[in-house]
Amino acid sequence: MTSLRVPMLSMLVSLYSVSVLGVQIFWGDNPDLVDQSNPRQGKEDIKLMVSLVGDNIDLQCLVVQARQPVRNINWKINGGLVNTPDSQTVISNGKVFAEIEDHFKIDNITEDKDGSKVSCEYSKGHNADRLTAIFHVLEAEIVTSGDVCDNCNGDVKLAFESKGSSSGEANVERRIKSRIADMTNTNSDEITAINGKYSVVLPIGTVKNNPAILAMQHMNNGSVGDSLAECNCEYHGIGVGAGIGICIIGILFVMGVGFNLVPFLKK
Repeated sequence: MTSLRVPMLSMLVSLYSVSVLGVQIFWGDNPDLVDQSNPRQGKEDIKLMVSLVGDNIDLQCLVVQARQPVRNINWKINGGLVNTPDSQTVISNGKVFAEIEDHFKIDNITEDKDGSKVSCEYSKGHNADRLTAIFHVLEAEIVTSGDVCDNCNGDVKLAFESKGSSSGEANVERRIKSRIADMTNTNSDEITAINGKYSVVLPIGTVKNNPAILAMQHMNNGSVGDSLAECNCEYHGIGVGAGIGICIIGILFVMGVGFNLVPFLKK
């Protein structure tokens, strides 16, 4: 009898734990979804979503211990319900409880989403839970001088800025620097961060040969590539053929042959 009571007791404890804990909700793995470094009391569960203008966003929401029959996971932006048809799937389907997931996607995110609050919510009866993430969307700006642009030689500054306040948020700053470093093939310590503005200095040739940078949306509309399109990186002097011809004539003159060509050149 004793050997039967232990499994029975374990099962009862397990069922009691499930009933007490109720439904639980979690974010799926996403390196751009970071914790607050110093959250205010009662705001510990709010995450911060780091993105660059033009990113494709995919947030995953996982619900466990959802009592059958399950209901839909709801997504909201700034409190307004968002329709996500046919995006919910069942991961584990038990007789009493199930595990479900849902995705919220934004293609080509724009700067107007900066500061927006996105929440994933699930409720059924007395069991309810919610997760919230705040978007930090950075825009890009390319800063170059006329001489650098005209000669296609020298350094330009690639700057990133969020209209929202992320200044002093250590985890956001760390992730932003990591994103910029990966895109520009630089080290995080080469990126300057001042009052929520981030910048890195790169040779203009490096920028023009980096498709990821050129495709970024510029804060003055258009892309970084469009802004650099005004820089004419071709040789602005005489044409190549004319240059070669002048070099040959110069050599002939040095050799004394050019004097016989003077009458011909005057014609």
